[in-house]
Amino acid sequence: MNEKERPWEEEKERKARKSLYLEIIDLLMEDIRSEKYPPGSKLPSEEHLAHVLSVSRVTLREALRILEEDGMIVRRHGRGTFVLDRRTLPIQSLSTIISISAMFKKAGLEDRFEKVVYRKFSANRRIAEKLQISPGDGVWEAERLRTLEKLPAVYSLDFFPASFVPSKEERRLREYEHSIYLFLHQVCGQNVQKGQCILKPFLSDANLSAVMKIPRGAPLMYIETIDLNKRKQPILFAQEYYRPDFFEFRVQRQRETLGLHAL
Repeated sequence: MNEKERPWEEEKERKARKSLYLEIIDLLMEDIRSEKYPPGSKLPSEEHLAHVLSVSRVTLREALRILEEDGMIVRRHGRGTFVLDRRTLPIQSLSTIISISAMFKKAGLEDRFEKVVYRKFSANRRIAEKLQISPGDGVWEAERLRTLEKLPAVYSLDFFPASFVPSKEERRLREYEHSIYLFLHQVCGQNVQKGQCILKPFLSDANLSAVMKIPRGAPLMYIETIDLNKRKQPILFAQEYYRPDFFEFRVQRQRETLGLHAL
């Protein structure tokens, strides 16, 4: 092959690989839908699948990457690749205000805690701004780590003004480790009316890597919320880090009524 022919041959090979991974996607989807690989089951190793399908591991990995993006499978570090079982998948709706424990319960799951720590401290400027209080005012923090399948699934930090808690009622926080919302409602007389939410992907740093037991730089879904009472006063500031392979996030959308020019 001369130098002029080589780029053409390389392009043909690249296109052949591209069309081949699409065929592999179709084959794997058919196996999943026919329940050759039922929901929740573990797929064979990449080496075995590549051999059975007569493709390179590079081609197979591209097909698996697309299937994971489409929510058909999930790859779990150190454990393998699994068919996603949507029947037991907790759904986090960002359109409604619901506790994480309630979300688990709706999916027929029980949230288990690996860590629950309460701290009372003086608010720094950032926390004060989020809760619209003065720096130095008392704040309660609830640090919680929930697990699914014995693996860390949600790490959350919740902050609320200490002034909300009636005298001698602080000890009751332990009774409400599943829901700070319920503590604020039943003990503090504070009811959430609406909230603001920020959602963004996040790469784990050294601290989150250790907490969530994942490699440094692994993706997490970060959700930050500020919940308000009927007087539009912030009553809870929350930072939540989710393993994205354990959850499905949904937002209900509706069309803006600004006329056809907004389409």
